[in-house]
Amino acid sequence: MVMTNLGSIAGMTAHFKQGAGLYRGVFVVLGYDRSQDSFIAGLLQGNGEWTAVGSFREGMKPEERETLAKTILDNRGEDGGLLSLVRTKPGICVELGFGGLADNDNGGKGLESAVVHLVHPAFCSFRFGEKADTCSWSKLIVDNADLLPKAGLTHPDKPLWASAGITKEDYAAYLIRIAPRLLPFLQNRVLTSIRYPHGVPGELFYQKNCPTYAPPFVRTSESAGINYIVCDDLSTLVWLGNQAVIELHVPFQRIGEANPLEIVLDLDPPSRKEFALAVRAAIEIRQVLDRFGITGYPKVSGGKGIQIHIPLGPENTLTYDDTRVFTSFVAEYLVQKFPALFTIERLKKKRGGRLYVDYIQHAPGKTIIAPYSARGTEAATVAAPLEWDEVNDGLAPEQFTIPSVLERLHARPCPMRNYGVQSNSVLGIVIAQLKAGTTRL
Repeated sequence: MVMTNLGSIAGMTAHFKQGAGLYRGVFVVLGYDRSQDSFIAGLLQGNGEWTAVGSFREGMKPEERETLAKTILDNRGEDGGLLSLVRTKPGICVELGFGGLADNDNGGKGLESAVVHLVHPAFCSFRFGEKADTCSWSKLIVDNADLLPKAGLTHPDKPLWASAGITKEDYAAYLIRIAPRLLPFLQNRVLTSIRYPHGVPGELFYQKNCPTYAPPFVRTSESAGINYIVCDDLSTLVWLGNQAVIELHVPFQRIGEANPLEIVLDLDPPSRKEFALAVRAAIEIRQVLDRFGITGYPKVSGGKGIQIHIPLGPENTLTYDDTRVFTSFVAEYLVQKFPALFTIERLKKKRGGRLYVDYIQHAPGKTIIAPYSARGTEAATVAAPLEWDEVNDGLAPEQFTIPSVLERLHARPCPMRNYGVQSNSVLGIVIAQLKAGTTRL
């Protein structure tokens, strides 16, 4: 298990089952609080350590409480008799019901505590057949997610990123928690996915056609003879994760529409070693955008480069031909200003170690990695949105992984939180001026 931080409470519970009474989960008993006659429940973290998530006593019969307390006290350490809290070696599993999650208020009673704790936990039963090391945050999230039948996991312990210690269950938990931020970038767009059936690294293949065995809730849309998947909901997203779909690529326009929803400039250095070139190019492009009053949103691609998203809004009337006027202008400006650093040469062998400013890729039928999609790298990197002040010499793609992105969203809001309402209407004026030759930098 690798999910070492819970992230925001909203991210934890946004897709929990609603209207079903108490949530349920299997926890490990970490100790006994003699002053409260209650027991400490915990879960396993990715670093191999246990974290306390609250205390419970409600729901237990007197004989159950007495037996559990006696078992812990009989096996306490040498200092156990002097402490109110008696720790115990993780091994006893219990099923608890709980009303939700809340910010932690030292619910761990001196044990290493999670950033959130269980609300009104109540004992349901002992789970003597359960192994302690299966009691994890990932399992709790997946088991309580509001998923349709046939959207659940098979082989949850299967490693998907073996070197990063991320299992299929961990990945599903990530998808559930990131869904409120990821799904808006997938909705009503056809999906091209990259699957790693045996995990990363390993054999991969691109998938466009929806497989015949897909469950009925998976929506599809046909285009050019291809029956694409459309990932509009959580159940489809988790089902894709169960199929070892790691990368999610989408076109720039919605189904049934000809005009793009956004412009994306792809800054592609020769290799990861030249990532600093992508940082330099992004900073220069921001100056261009600021000059015209255009709002752009940078993100690390999760690979070796940076991509800059420029939203056009749901009512956009600019065509791909219109946007090409602007993207080619920006690319050519960079190349003319810094010919030794940047190029628009499509043939790699002719780029001479320069960064490729890819504006050609913004076109009908082309795709881009969706924000918050995982990538097929051994470090489990993510295509993570950035604030502009993060685009500096200290930036590195490896800073943004599945676990670290969740930690990041607990500490700060999503940099693209206003993306869907940003229209950049001034861009139409800028493009008209570029066509007329009346605008220059």
